[in-house]
Amino acid sequence: MSELFFVGTLPWWVILLIAAAMSALLIHQFLALKERLGSRRSWLLIFLRGLVYALLVFFLLSPGLIEKRVARLRPPLTVILDTSQSMGFPAAPPQDGKQGKSRIDLVKEKLSEGKEPVIRRLARDYDLRLFQFGTRLEPVAPESLSQIGATGKGTRLLEALREAGREGGPRPAIILFSDGIANGENRSLDESIPFPVPIFAVGVGEVKGFTDLRIADLGAPEFAFRGRELKIDLTIQAYGLAGKTVPLYFNRGAGLVSSRNITIDKDPFEQRLTLSYTPKEIGPHSFSLSIPVQAGELITQNNQREFKVEVQRDKIRLLTLSGAPSWNYRFLRMALKQDPFIDLISFVFLRTPTDSVDVPDSQLSLIPFPIDEIFLEELKNFDLLFFDDFSHRAYFNVLYLERVRDFVRDGGGLAMLGGIRSFDSGGYAETPLRELLPVELDGKGNFQTGSALRGALTAAGKTHPITRLLPDLRANEEAWKKMPLLTSLNLVPRAKGEVLLLAAPDGASGGSPLLTVGRYGKGRTLALMSDDFWRWNFVAVGEKESPQHHLKLIRQAVRWLAQEPSFEQVQITSIAGSKAPGEKIDFKVRALKDDFTPAGQALLRLRVIGPEGEQIAVDAAPESEEGKFSAEFTPAKEGPYRLEAEAHLAGRLLGRDRKSFVVAFPFGEIEDGRPRPDLLKRIADLSHGEFIPIAEWNETGLKRVIAKLESVSPSQAVERRQVSLWSTLWTFSIILFLLGSEWWLRRKWGLV
Repeated sequence: MSELFFVGTLPWWVILLIAAAMSALLIHQFLALKERLGSRRSWLLIFLRGLVYALLVFFLLSPGLIEKRVARLRPPLTVILDTSQSMGFPAAPPQDGKQGKSRIDLVKEKLSEGKEPVIRRLARDYDLRLFQFGTRLEPVAPESLSQIGATGKGTRLLEALREAGREGGPRPAIILFSDGIANGENRSLDESIPFPVPIFAVGVGEVKGFTDLRIADLGAPEFAFRGRELKIDLTIQAYGLAGKTVPLYFNRGAGLVSSRNITIDKDPFEQRLTLSYTPKEIGPHSFSLSIPVQAGELITQNNQREFKVEVQRDKIRLLTLSGAPSWNYRFLRMALKQDPFIDLISFVFLRTPTDSVDVPDSQLSLIPFPIDEIFLEELKNFDLLFFDDFSHRAYFNVLYLERVRDFVRDGGGLAMLGGIRSFDSGGYAETPLRELLPVELDGKGNFQTGSALRGALTAAGKTHPITRLLPDLRANEEAWKKMPLLTSLNLVPRAKGEVLLLAAPDGASGGSPLLTVGRYGKGRTLALMSDDFWRWNFVAVGEKESPQHHLKLIRQAVRWLAQEPSFEQVQITSIAGSKAPGEKIDFKVRALKDDFTPAGQALLRLRVIGPEGEQIAVDAAPESEEGKFSAEFTPAKEGPYRLEAEAHLAGRLLGRDRKSFVVAFPFGEIEDGRPRPDLLKRIADLSHGEFIPIAEWNETGLKRVIAKLESVSPSQAVERRQVSLWSTLWTFSIILFLLGSEWWLRRKWGLV
């Protein structure tokens, strides 16, 4: 299609004068030719000459043509596919007991339908950009459509839409394929669509007939205290299961804690529950909640939840057995009772069963010693056991002492304090306690009194947390030099454990073990070889030192025996970083020698225990600060994990530590797999697009979308091109042809 136009600059009257002059010239020429050639030949020549004159006048008007051409455009178009984990769920309820296609497979099928697949048609007719998204937006080549899967562990739907609107310049429209499940979004929907881009939201997954039963909103503490009730909050949700009654099982490990029946009385159904459990043991506790899978459920992964709770002691449970009332008993009890973190049970023996007393028991106001109950039943519920100048001979048979040995081996603490009834003097060399006490017993040792003995720090004692009364090492040594003298000592051949204090006559060097610590199995032991360390509660004459040194010594000894974390030689100091599968976690570990100085040369072994009990070795690297190590670990899957650290120095164990942590995706994609067509409709409405159920995504639906795309961005454009007629080769050729034809005729007829 063309249009004629004129852009001449000469005045019209000038052109008329030129045309009149040319007409007069043609008449004159015709009359002259007629006399020589006759009318017929004259008219032919004048006609050719007149055409040339007419063209010249026409070209004086500067004529031109506007050529119009309709061109097909490839307007830009963005298609984004939801490839989060929920898109791997079935798109529709089971038919005849068989699961149908997954949501993502249904999308791929719809985009691949027809002789020419839809995705190819879109790529042909549009400047197509194809993306997939879960937690982030990623480009996909159209030819790679068949290779994508539902691998994303979360759905940042609104964020993906915003980013897609910014990618590759302005986009007139977006086609979104999603089930509408959006998690991890923190802003409201109205605030989250900042661009005026129409979104054609294709909803995947059927709401009608959706059947699911899930444990949701689980709330359990990371830490709990032994002996205190632990509460677990949860929500049971159900869809399509009205009228059913299902059991809920609460397990610790493989053992059932409790169960209850849940009656689903409506659809949809939701019920809040609180479960309770009172832990009796410290350490990591693994729990699980489960509901049997029901017929027709589309999602079965959310019928079970696992979690871990680290059970700690709120108080250190301590049992003391004192052989007789004494000053030592009095001040020991005072120090322990004043500590709010110690739960003290103490027995003091005024007489033994073999003592001859000529009055009835009712008049002695004595409580019978419940030996069977304590050592056969309750000992495991204590953390520490103190023998304070206590003789086992009148009360214990070998069975009870074997129970004490097992108690320490399994992680308990034992302290034996000096006196006439302790160590060799108490006959312990012939008992199972001989192997676990940190001093050697040979039956020959004795109990001495009447000497003036100084408690002197050893090299280990200067830095050990039990005898570290003051932070400054020099001040600590000076404090020990000022401690009151002792007058009694249980002599032993030698120490088996680490000696912290030596007892020597005042002013003498060397001496015998006074305070010794050791380890046995998982537990710890302490031996204090005197029965008058109560004197340390008093200040030296003329000095104004605090009696808190005695209290601090007792309390620090208790905490070391109880293996409080701050008194451990090996500590996992931090577990930092993301706790999501595939993302790195950093570990920090500290190792100390027996004297609690940094163990820079320690051999540190780390391992991670996975959700299924798998053991994974982790390499640790020393840091610049001596005694500190770092490591990293990348978990592959969700679930509860435990990090265990073990340090050795010169072939000897320094200590162990362990910490539990849970790895989980932050969004909980599998928790609620219900399609959200309402959200997709809202997005389409806010963006002036359209919501289309995937069942309607057929040829008709596609045409409807294409029609709307045309209204947003037409697929055709009219191109205009301006051509000047007077300056073309064709113009010159026509004039030349006319003049040439006239000259040839004139020559033929003898005029030239």
